[in-house]
Amino acid sequence: MAYLLDTHVLASWVERRGISDDLMVFIDEQIRRQKAMVSSIAFWEIALLVKKGRLKVSDLQAWRQQVLDGSGIDLLEPTAADMIDSTLLPDFHKDPFDRLLIAQAQRHQLTIVTRDSIIPRYAVQTFWR
Repeated sequence: MAYLLDTHVLASWVERRGISDDLMVFIDEQIRRQKAMVSSIAFWEIALLVKKGRLKVSDLQAWRQQVLDGSGIDLLEPTAADMIDSTLLPDFHKDPFDRLLIAQAQRHQLTIVTRDSIIPRYAVQTFWR
């Protein structure tokens, strides 16, 4: 089983706060096992949160590079098929970022690590500790 980190999980894991110690250890272990992935759209969503002042990152490009180079997390690029599939999902979730994560997780048979209470309504495995 491999895991796709939701954007809030990625940001919390990088900052080492906002998630439980158990979840932190779990993510660290999955990264060591090369079983943790992040969608490239997470960086777009984080950039938008920084622009809105909801997250504080001084240099987003350096932050992204540090996360990818220093962690061992695999980057998952969305395909055109993923984007189309995200629009075909039931309309439980209105957030296009989450819908794309769901489509990617379905296509690649990944479990989404998230605290989002709407995502489990889709035909996708989720995990939260």
